[in-house]
Amino acid sequence: AAVVNVVGDWVACVWPFRGGCGGAAAATAFATVYSCGFMLRVLKRKRLLPRIRRPTGKELKGLVEYTGPLLAITITRLVGFVSMQRAAMRLGVPSLAAYQLCVNTMMFFLLFGEPLSQLSQTKLPSLIDREDGLSIQATLKSVLTLASFTAAGVGALAYAMLTFGSASFTTDTVVRSLTAETAPAVVFAVIQAIIGVAIDGAMLASRDFGFILAVGLTTCIVQLQWLPRCTSLSAIFMTFAMRLGVYAVVALGRILMGKGTLGNIIKRKKFMKGDEAATTV
Repeated sequence: AAVVNVVGDWVACVWPFRGGCGGAAAATAFATVYSCGFMLRVLKRKRLLPRIRRPTGKELKGLVEYTGPLLAITITRLVGFVSMQRAAMRLGVPSLAAYQLCVNTMMFFLLFGEPLSQLSQTKLPSLIDREDGLSIQATLKSVLTLASFTAAGVGALAYAMLTFGSASFTTDTVVRSLTAETAPAVVFAVIQAIIGVAIDGAMLASRDFGFILAVGLTTCIVQLQWLPRCTSLSAIFMTFAMRLGVYAVVALGRILMGKGTLGNIIKRKKFMKGDEAATTV
């Protein structure tokens, strides 16, 4: 979907259609529909596509319990992105153009962290149900290790694209200069985002929605207070990196302190292991 969106932006905005904002919106909409159709086709080919039917009351209740908090969380993140764009608009047309290039690049590279989130959401639920604290701890370590290496590699690619590849998207020297100037902040945001997405997958797997929403609302409020004071694109992207960094640190701290579903299970398992060792001695 990301590749189709990038190609669509070029075709609809740059050449041959030159559709401007409308072309960008059309490219995004087409990429979304295309990705959905592609996934449905793959599911049907593997005979995993479920039969469409009316859901039961129990199924609807379970869906609402899951999607309700997720919708609120998504809204807080959307508010942050809209506010970032409004802050960029106040800096002038060249800054807004550079912002669009930087934010689209960031969104593209953020997709590389999504498999890490899916990995956590696939592996952890069964371990949580069994309350297998040792396996949960090992899985979290593996995911965070993968996230660290992925973040470093993807961050380097993002920096190279913004610093040396901006000429492929614009010929305006001012926009290219602003893009290169903002590259370090964008890379920092990408690194924070990939690590944050990996941790977010673990929190979603544990269904710790109250914590996710509380941290999301708090960091969103802080970001909204910070953005009006931003006088550069780098500062704008640092507000996004702040949200992700705070979330990652607080979430890891919560687990290490034995709080929440994951923390409680790991903590209990450690105590049980310690009791067993003491009994053996």
